[in-house]
Amino acid sequence: MSGACAQAPQAELIWQGRVHLGDEPGIYGDTPFAGAATEFPITLQRTSAPGEDKTVLVVEAQDSQTFTGYPGHSIKVILHVVDTTTFKAREVVLASKRLTDNRKEIPIDLTGYTSPYFVSVQIRQDETVPPGAQDDFLVTRLSNLSAGFQFFANYGYNVSPYSD
Repeated sequence: MSGACAQAPQAELIWQGRVHLGDEPGIYGDTPFAGAATEFPITLQRTSAPGEDKTVLVVEAQDSQTFTGYPGHSIKVILHVVDTTTFKAREVVLASKRLTDNRKEIPIDLTGYTSPYFVSVQIRQDETVPPGAQDDFLVTRLSNLSAGFQFFANYGYNVSPYSD
Protein backbone atom coordinates (compact mmCIF):
# COMPACT_ATOMS: atom_id res chain seq x y z
CA MET A 1 0.00 0.00 0.00
CA SER A 2 1.35 3.43 -0.82
CA GLY A 3 0.33 7.04 -0.52
CA ALA A 4 -0.83 9.25 2.33
CA CYS A 5 -3.38 6.75 3.68
CA ALA A 6 -0.72 4.12 4.32
CA GLN A 7 1.66 6.57 5.96
CA ALA A 8 -0.65 8.48 8.31
CA PRO A 9 -3.79 6.72 9.50
CA GLN A 10 -6.87 8.89 9.75
CA ALA A 11 -9.15 8.57 12.75
CA GLU A 12 -12.54 7.08 11.90
CA LEU A 13 -15.38 8.74 13.81
CA ILE A 14 -17.45 6.26 15.84
CA TRP A 15 -19.51 8.63 17.99
CA GLN A 16 -19.68 12.39 18.47
CA GLY A 17 -21.85 14.33 20.89
CA ARG A 18 -21.84 15.67 24.43
CA VAL A 19 -22.27 13.62 27.61
CA HIS A 20 -21.76 15.31 30.98
CA LEU A 21 -19.86 13.35 33.64
CA GLY A 22 -19.40 14.69 37.15
CA ASP A 23 -21.30 15.40 40.33
CA GLU A 24 -23.10 18.68 39.58
CA PRO A 25 -26.08 18.25 37.22
CA GLY A 26 -26.97 21.36 35.23
CA ILE A 27 -23.49 22.84 34.77
CA TYR A 28 -23.86 22.07 31.08
CA GLY A 29 -27.57 22.85 30.79
CA ASP A 30 -27.88 21.73 27.17
CA THR A 31 -26.16 18.38 27.71
CA PRO A 32 -27.45 15.05 29.08
CA PHE A 33 -26.08 14.36 32.57
CA ALA A 34 -24.81 10.78 32.86
CA GLY A 35 -23.50 11.07 36.42
CA ALA A 36 -20.36 9.14 37.31
CA ALA A 37 -19.93 6.98 34.18
CA THR A 38 -20.93 6.31 30.60
CA GLU A 39 -20.27 3.32 28.37
CA PHE A 40 -20.31 3.19 24.57
CA PRO A 41 -21.00 -0.10 22.70
CA ILE A 42 -19.06 -0.51 19.46
CA THR A 43 -18.43 -3.23 16.93
CA LEU A 44 -14.98 -3.56 15.39
CA GLN A 45 -14.58 -5.53 12.17
CA ARG A 46 -11.28 -6.84 10.81
CA THR A 47 -10.69 -5.98 7.17
CA SER A 48 -8.56 -7.91 4.67
CA ALA A 49 -5.72 -5.36 5.01
CA PRO A 50 -2.48 -7.02 6.15
CA GLY A 51 -1.05 -6.36 9.59
CA GLU A 52 -1.42 -7.12 13.27
CA ASP A 53 -4.78 -7.46 15.05
CA LYS A 54 -4.28 -4.13 16.82
CA THR A 55 -6.01 -0.78 16.66
CA VAL A 56 -6.21 2.40 18.72
CA LEU A 57 -9.37 3.90 20.18
CA VAL A 58 -9.36 7.63 20.89
CA VAL A 59 -11.49 9.27 23.59
CA GLU A 60 -11.86 13.04 23.45
CA ALA A 61 -13.34 15.32 26.11
CA GLN A 62 -13.89 18.97 26.94
CA ASP A 63 -13.02 20.67 30.26
CA SER A 64 -11.40 17.52 31.69
CA GLN A 65 -9.04 18.37 34.54
CA THR A 66 -6.83 16.25 36.76
CA PHE A 67 -6.36 17.45 40.28
CA THR A 68 -2.91 17.18 41.86
CA GLY A 69 -2.53 13.87 43.68
CA TYR A 70 -5.32 12.12 41.77
CA PRO A 71 -4.88 9.61 38.90
CA GLY A 72 -7.50 10.99 36.48
CA HIS A 73 -10.70 9.64 34.98
CA SER A 74 -10.86 5.91 34.27
CA ILE A 75 -11.19 4.53 30.74
CA LYS A 76 -11.72 0.80 30.24
CA VAL A 77 -12.00 -1.00 26.93
CA ILE A 78 -13.89 -4.25 27.39
CA LEU A 79 -14.27 -7.08 24.87
CA HIS A 80 -17.52 -9.03 25.17
CA VAL A 81 -16.70 -12.60 24.10
CA VAL A 82 -19.75 -14.67 23.18
CA ASP A 83 -19.80 -18.42 23.82
CA THR A 84 -21.88 -19.64 20.88
CA THR A 85 -22.68 -22.91 22.70
CA THR A 86 -24.28 -21.36 25.80
CA PHE A 87 -25.07 -17.95 24.23
CA LYS A 88 -23.49 -16.23 27.22
CA ALA A 89 -20.85 -13.53 27.17
CA ARG A 90 -17.85 -12.91 29.34
CA GLU A 91 -15.98 -9.65 29.67
CA VAL A 92 -12.27 -9.34 28.92
CA VAL A 93 -10.62 -6.02 29.85
CA LEU A 94 -8.41 -5.16 26.87
CA ALA A 95 -7.05 -1.87 28.23
CA SER A 96 -7.31 0.32 31.27
CA LYS A 97 -6.07 3.92 31.02
CA ARG A 98 -6.54 7.30 32.71
CA LEU A 99 -7.84 10.47 31.06
CA THR A 100 -5.74 13.31 32.45
CA ASP A 101 -6.53 15.96 29.84
CA ASN A 102 -8.93 16.21 26.89
CA ARG A 103 -7.60 13.35 24.71
CA LYS A 104 -6.47 9.78 25.31
CA GLU A 105 -5.31 7.19 22.79
CA ILE A 106 -5.91 3.61 23.94
CA PRO A 107 -4.06 0.88 22.02
CA ILE A 108 -5.89 -2.45 22.02
CA ASP A 109 -4.72 -5.89 20.95
CA LEU A 110 -7.34 -8.29 19.58
CA THR A 111 -4.91 -11.11 18.74
CA GLY A 112 -6.51 -14.48 19.40
CA TYR A 113 -10.09 -13.25 19.16
CA THR A 114 -12.47 -13.50 16.22
CA SER A 115 -14.07 -10.67 14.22
CA PRO A 116 -16.57 -9.11 14.68
CA TYR A 117 -15.38 -7.80 18.04
CA PHE A 118 -18.05 -6.50 20.41
CA VAL A 119 -16.34 -3.88 22.53
CA SER A 120 -17.48 -1.30 25.03
CA VAL A 121 -15.60 1.81 26.07
CA GLN A 122 -16.35 2.91 29.63
CA ILE A 123 -15.41 6.39 30.83
CA ARG A 124 -15.76 6.89 34.57
CA GLN A 125 -15.35 9.92 36.80
CA ASP A 126 -12.14 9.72 38.91
CA GLU A 127 -13.41 7.50 41.72
CA THR A 128 -10.70 8.65 44.17
CA VAL A 129 -11.95 12.26 44.26
CA PRO A 130 -14.44 12.83 47.14
CA PRO A 131 -18.08 13.57 46.22
CA GLY A 132 -18.69 17.29 45.88
CA ALA A 133 -15.15 17.89 44.61
CA GLN A 134 -15.32 15.83 41.42
CA ASP A 135 -14.44 17.29 38.04
CA ASP A 136 -17.36 18.02 35.74
CA PHE A 137 -16.46 17.49 32.09
CA LEU A 138 -17.90 16.47 28.73
CA VAL A 139 -17.15 13.34 26.72
CA THR A 140 -17.32 14.59 23.13
CA ARG A 141 -15.89 12.05 20.69
CA LEU A 142 -14.89 8.43 20.23
CA SER A 143 -12.77 7.41 17.24
CA ASN A 144 -10.90 4.44 15.80
CA LEU A 145 -7.34 4.99 14.60
CA SER A 146 -6.45 1.90 12.58
CA ALA A 147 -3.10 1.71 10.81
CA GLY A 148 -3.57 0.56 7.22
CA PHE A 149 -7.36 0.44 7.69
CA GLN A 150 -7.12 -3.01 9.33
CA PHE A 151 -10.27 -2.33 11.36
CA PHE A 152 -13.43 -0.37 10.86
CA ALA A 153 -15.88 0.49 13.62
CA ASN A 154 -19.63 0.90 14.06
CA TYR A 155 -21.48 2.49 16.94
CA GLY A 156 -23.56 -0.18 18.69
CA TYR A 157 -23.33 -3.95 18.49
CA ASN A 158 -23.87 -4.81 14.85
CA VAL A 159 -23.51 -8.14 13.13
CA SER A 160 -22.41 -7.58 9.56
CA PRO A 161 -23.48 -9.94 6.79
CA TYR A 162 -19.81 -9.84 5.72
CA SER A 163 -18.36 -11.32 8.92
CA ASP A 164 -16.75 -14.76 8.98
